[in-house]
Amino acid sequence: MKTFGSSAKRLRPVFMAHGASSGMNGSCIALGPTKPRRIHTGHSSLSTVSEYTPETIEYEVDHLVIGAGVVGLAIAERLAARGSGSTLLVDKNPGTGQETSEVIHAGLYYPADSLKTRLCIRGSEMMYDLCEKYNIGHHQTTKWVVGQNDEDLTYLEGLSKKAQGLLLPTKRMPGPPTFMLTRKQMFAQEPHVQGKAALVSPRTGIVDVHELMQLLETRIQHHGGDLALQCEVTNIEKLGPGGREAADWEGTPDLSKSASAFRVTMKTPSGPVTVKAATVVNSAGLHADKIDSMLNTRSSSVIRTDRDGDEDASALRPFKLHYCKGHYYGYSGPALVSRLIYPVPYKDLVGLGTHVTLDLAGRMRFGPDIEYVDRLDDYSIDPATVGSPLAMETVTKVIQTYLPAVKPSSLYADYAGIRPKLAGPGEPFRDFFIQQCSGYVSLGGIESPGLTSSLAIAEYVEDLLY
Repeated sequence: MKTFGSSAKRLRPVFMAHGASSGMNGSCIALGPTKPRRIHTGHSSLSTVSEYTPETIEYEVDHLVIGAGVVGLAIAERLAARGSGSTLLVDKNPGTGQETSEVIHAGLYYPADSLKTRLCIRGSEMMYDLCEKYNIGHHQTTKWVVGQNDEDLTYLEGLSKKAQGLLLPTKRMPGPPTFMLTRKQMFAQEPHVQGKAALVSPRTGIVDVHELMQLLETRIQHHGGDLALQCEVTNIEKLGPGGREAADWEGTPDLSKSASAFRVTMKTPSGPVTVKAATVVNSAGLHADKIDSMLNTRSSSVIRTDRDGDEDASALRPFKLHYCKGHYYGYSGPALVSRLIYPVPYKDLVGLGTHVTLDLAGRMRFGPDIEYVDRLDDYSIDPATVGSPLAMETVTKVIQTYLPAVKPSSLYADYAGIRPKLAGPGEPFRDFFIQQCSGYVSLGGIESPGLTSSLAIAEYVEDLLY
């Protein structure tokens, strides 16, 4: 049996198929079938498994994190930094992460007591701190939310009032968290922006997500953790006392048994691999509900614990994700604004509207739109539909409600992303869904503001486990 961690010798790669790499400057290990052997580490002395079979546990780890998006990277880095256990981050893809809008949100929109608000506010502070400490590319651009009529202004004034109570002054941001601009004030600062009034969010900014993920990966390895790509989880089983499967226990399988361990089977290019993990964090994004469904040990006696230690005698609750595709549009003309410009969001908060963001080079980007889809693997942009001149005209009309100088001839379909939503079409707001049960943590619906919240989510998960 092999172990992971700073005290153990780093594993010799078994495979790296198809030129797989993390896409970062760091390195990643590879997992593959191997005859287990005894390894003595600073954490434990592990028994030798005499014969290899596909069911044999080949690797043992304290923390197994599934999903190497920015949230999974943040969680793995946080757990690895504890220094008291080994950490392995796995992902079924040959690289980490996917495209995002790269926005650091302030936490304005969502209900005050929601996880989205609490973790976004905390995560924003943590993100700016990390960027400054490690020189990650970022810029506190500010953001305007532009209203076009009296109904919009009523909404924006309520949003501003809520922000005054939620966003307390900080050393970095001692001023008011939001304030309003009149049409005349708007024109003086952003002459191309059209609207009756605007809510200003000084705390909003942008971050170089690739630099951020590279840093998190490097820090995972610095703390003795490991990243293994092209490892697709195919099964998770709860192990009972003595390493028995949950199905072998007497009575009803129960995740709240004190002896916490999980056997996780993964498919790799070199064959099946089995890992024994003391704790498992399901941060699989679009695949999180499928990962959860593999753990077929739900019962009414399971104890779910929240961050404050309160116990809820209910099952580890299942959830269903809806796939929401969004297209982003580039702009070949000169930048028309110097900050992020958003319309008033949809009332059900299914999205924040087709807005304009900037990258660190000052280039404008518009999006995303909203399209619920059945497939989670189709990131293509159909030039006959989304990329057609007619589609560009339609998108332009939406953008021109607040930025009339935008030209359809300068717009082009750039890329697409898919968001894991808990709310289906027409359904009301749904919060982040994070639950923990006896060493298994499940994260569902981690969409926007997931990037901003990522470091705070990692802190939250650590608190749930420890």
